[in-house]
Amino acid sequence: MKHPALLIAALLVLVGVLAAGFFSMGNFFKEEEVDAFGRNEIARNGNVQGKLYRGDPKAEAQLVQREEDRLVYVRTVASAARWRVDGLKGPYRLRTGSTYTLVLQGRETPYTVADLLQLAPKAFVRGPDGAYLLSENIVVLPGANLNLAPPGGEGRLDIRMESGPGSFVSIVTLGGSLTIAGTENARATVTSWDSARAAPDTLTGDGRSYIRLVGGHAKLSHARVANLGFWSGNTGGLSLTGTNTVGTFRTQDPPPKSRDAAGAGARLLSEKQVETLHPTDEDYSVVTAGIDHVVFENNAFGLFAANARDIAVQDTTIRGSLVDGLVLHRFVTDAAITRTDSSRNAVDGFTLGRSTTGVVLDRVTAEDNGRNGVSMDGRALADGPNAVGTAVEIYGRNRITESTLKDNGRYGVEISGGTTTRVAENTFEKNQVGIVVNHAARDVTIAGNDLRHQKEHAIAIRGTGASAVVRENSITGGDTGVYVRDAQAEVTANTLRGISNHGITLRGEVAGTRVAGNTVSGYGSIAIWAETSVGGAVGENDLLGWQPAYTVQRVANFVFQPLTFVWLLLGALLLVTAVAGGRKWRTGTIHNPYAERVPLTSLSKGILPPEQIGERR
Repeated sequence: MKHPALLIAALLVLVGVLAAGFFSMGNFFKEEEVDAFGRNEIARNGNVQGKLYRGDPKAEAQLVQREEDRLVYVRTVASAARWRVDGLKGPYRLRTGSTYTLVLQGRETPYTVADLLQLAPKAFVRGPDGAYLLSENIVVLPGANLNLAPPGGEGRLDIRMESGPGSFVSIVTLGGSLTIAGTENARATVTSWDSARAAPDTLTGDGRSYIRLVGGHAKLSHARVANLGFWSGNTGGLSLTGTNTVGTFRTQDPPPKSRDAAGAGARLLSEKQVETLHPTDEDYSVVTAGIDHVVFENNAFGLFAANARDIAVQDTTIRGSLVDGLVLHRFVTDAAITRTDSSRNAVDGFTLGRSTTGVVLDRVTAEDNGRNGVSMDGRALADGPNAVGTAVEIYGRNRITESTLKDNGRYGVEISGGTTTRVAENTFEKNQVGIVVNHAARDVTIAGNDLRHQKEHAIAIRGTGASAVVRENSITGGDTGVYVRDAQAEVTANTLRGISNHGITLRGEVAGTRVAGNTVSGYGSIAIWAETSVGGAVGENDLLGWQPAYTVQRVANFVFQPLTFVWLLLGALLLVTAVAGGRKWRTGTIHNPYAERVPLTSLSKGILPPEQIGERR
């Protein structure tokens, strides 16, 4: 052979390729983790899953603070004006920065469109097309109700809130109430309006008109609320934001020594006198709302609520929000969301934040949202002593039933922490992952759902402390049916079909996990993969429909085994040794293998008899 060095080099290259293939295939085909980045960020930090917020973070944050300062100023003036301004009855107007604010004081009858035409003839003007242009802020105080409905109860109502490069206006209740009511045949419409462009304001960088309730009650029916809000939940479009909840302070009988000390000096108010001073819901700004047959479209946040209770939303559509669709942010209790569609929003369709409890999502639809269809966060607001004394309790008692979650960018439903969450009788289709349970969410029930063709896992329970019951679900298609990692799950009576990798996967520490009574069919590598788990119990499951497929992945996994690699390496070493065995390489000559073992006669002149040897002596 002319080039032994080339042969040796080729063998070494082959060994290297095999080694690289062994390690790379092991990494390529290992189970993918489904952890994601970011939670509801809207700044340009690169971590947001979904569509980034296209605004001016710095300028908009400053405008949010300016609006908060304006409302504090109005509240302060309104509180003092009742006592210090003689003869002040009825509505009045304040100058607030570059705009004016019309303040509506409490009265028995609601303020109507006709009243606004009289109170602000130059700031609330009806145009030739019948639409009303509002060019100053409105604040509704406790005891007042602003009723925006078609005059006479018939016809179309179209209110346009001035919103341009120079300024924008808002409608805010400070303990008052707001009604926006159209009819079944003619919705009442409230939208931002840029007069210079004669079109709705679609830019948020310089702020945008919004509606906010700080306490009081909201009633919206047969309405359209569109192109409102910027940056924050409070200024996000239509916002229902209370400031606190009414609590009852329970007094106890003081000890005799304290009672005697209190009887001297300053006056002691009696219990009877104090009873008349108990605060009301309005005083403490708890917000309630009833919303039906409303369209929220192209707002920053579709509908935002915090410090609220008894929120009822039904037969409503939310779409095209710049951040989330419907947000129940903090301390929202006993909310019922029914037959509501939240789709094509930049981040999440529905968001239930920490400290939100008793929320029911029934027959809702979350489709084509940038991140999750539904996000439920029941984690504690604090994990120990903290500056404001926040409790460390976890939250929950939320459920989603008979709903559709489809084509969302990441998860259909994500349950982060909390307890006693129920996901039942829903349909999931073509999400990245159908249902995710993480951050130590416990006592989660996932039952009776139909999960079709998720791109990765249909159901995933992940992370220390997470626990769930997964039963009687129908799972079709996807890479993995049920995935449990470092968590505890009861996986029973589920039907899985058309799975392409593993029907059920157990990984890590899964103590207390039980897999039994499931029917698993598909064409992946292994129906139930538990080799890398500890503490789980796999009982009897029906695997007769499982047909392992000879895919590229399976062949590669078979070839690139540790023992295969060892044999290939030994074979290559033998070849190298044989080639470089110390022999001289020659060309065109056939060598006798016994050349060094020739007969003795060939080395002498012949054979002599013994007698001839004796004669020659």
